[in-house]
Amino acid sequence: MNNFYRHILVLTVLIAPIISKGQQQNLPLNREFGLVNQKVFNAFGNNVHTSFQPINQSAIKNISDSILSDSEHKFYLANVKKSEKKSRNFFKWMYQSLFFENFLAVDTGRFYMSISPQWNLEMGKDSEDKSGRSLYKNTRGVIVRANVGENFSFETSLYENQMALPDYLDDYANSTKVIPGQGRWKRFKSDQGYDFSSASANISYSPSKHFNFQLGTGKNFVGDGYRSLLLSDASFNYPFWKIITTFGKKDQFQYTKLNASLSSVTRREDGSTGEALFQRKSMSTHYFSWLATKWLNLGLFESTMWQTEDSTGTKPLQWQQFNPVIGVNTATTGFNDVNHTVVGTNLKIKLPFKAVIYNQFVYDGASKYGYQIGAKYFGIPNLTLQAEYNNTAAYTYSSDTRLQAYSNYNEPLAHPSGANFNEVIGIINYKYKRVFTQAKINLINSDIIGGNIFISENNSPPFVDEEGNLLSTPNIDTKLTIIQAHLGFLINPKNNMSIIIGLTKRTENIPSFDYTHETNYLYFGFRTSLRNLYNDF
Repeated sequence: MNNFYRHILVLTVLIAPIISKGQQQNLPLNREFGLVNQKVFNAFGNNVHTSFQPINQSAIKNISDSILSDSEHKFYLANVKKSEKKSRNFFKWMYQSLFFENFLAVDTGRFYMSISPQWNLEMGKDSEDKSGRSLYKNTRGVIVRANVGENFSFETSLYENQMALPDYLDDYANSTKVIPGQGRWKRFKSDQGYDFSSASANISYSPSKHFNFQLGTGKNFVGDGYRSLLLSDASFNYPFWKIITTFGKKDQFQYTKLNASLSSVTRREDGSTGEALFQRKSMSTHYFSWLATKWLNLGLFESTMWQTEDSTGTKPLQWQQFNPVIGVNTATTGFNDVNHTVVGTNLKIKLPFKAVIYNQFVYDGASKYGYQIGAKYFGIPNLTLQAEYNNTAAYTYSSDTRLQAYSNYNEPLAHPSGANFNEVIGIINYKYKRVFTQAKINLINSDIIGGNIFISENNSPPFVDEEGNLLSTPNIDTKLTIIQAHLGFLINPKNNMSIIIGLTKRTENIPSFDYTHETNYLYFGFRTSLRNLYNDF
């Protein structure tokens, strides 16, 4: 990874002299941080493509933020504008750095760079954990963001972590070998702790107002909801390149081409050491967004998994991965081959009373499909309400070849619950000046049969009784109720630094086994937060 950063810096130096229109950085992919942004972008008269995220700042133009209250307006400007030049007086500099701006910013006019530390220091207890152990998160990191001229930007971040997690996340980490959304782990001090790190980087170049090119390692999200059934940011970072083009009257059309290299956590058999390379695959994604009217946004989605290796070794490069036209890969690969495609639609309707309704549909062949419907309301200053329903059929996203499932790092690329589930979500967010609160509930019903995306309908193991007689498909339903709430004080809106107290109450019930497991996790934290991390599954 150090070599990757070195290449980025060299590329910056080489390109800087030849580039000479606004910032090209991506807005942070964090829901709570971006609520005020989404309120502006979804205002009835504004014209912003919001369904492929993160949103590049070059796409935010000619929009009105008059929908915001005075305090919301200040937070919005903090999110989308560069840090202001700070006083040379040390005490004033510290005051600005702590409460208003990035820790360090350099601005020469042609070159701008900000450096901000990142952390999450959290302590808590699960009252249902009979061992009485303390739970904690100790994350330290840094994020660097820069503009070179008006057409080129880059950013990079690095996080180092040690954690002790509630039981249900322990089970997840042990079964998948990854921490949710944060990659592989190793043991820390004892069998109850985890040690892991993650890094991301992105370079963004816009040679004209109609094109943006990006290369990096990170995450993407397709949709307007809390979840995405098409492509979400729930799995770990992956290397990618992306081309975004906007065209038409008032940029009413946006077309995105994304290619990514995805990984499993299974090492290649021909490796001579324990650190042999992981098995990998490729993904090519097309997304077409049309702002049909000032109130209607339509999107078409296509994503294809390409097999890059099998038992014989690495396969020849398939040039069709670079096909730029949506629909061609679906026509040539179909849905059930090793190279299989997932397609879908995304719909958003803006309502004139400061609300939106949205919908997704995903199709993975035959009877494998899913849909989402939701609504957001932001008509009351400082308040956002959201309700959402998600449903997928059995074996959606799966493949007969385990590696070719719609996944990355042993995690689903769409909904973290996999498939064969239905979910109801309700979220309330309120922010008064620097005091903020969120309350969220997830009600998830899932079935173990067809829920694991790494097991297809053609390789699902048979169920037999004690005498070996084949049984009909058992009904093993799991019911989850997850209530999460937190209350916090925002210290610095630029890097989302805050102190926070929160509660996660999770109840898992499997009626057929008369099994119930509860988590009551109360925690206190001091953190910055510029990314989405999900533990509500």
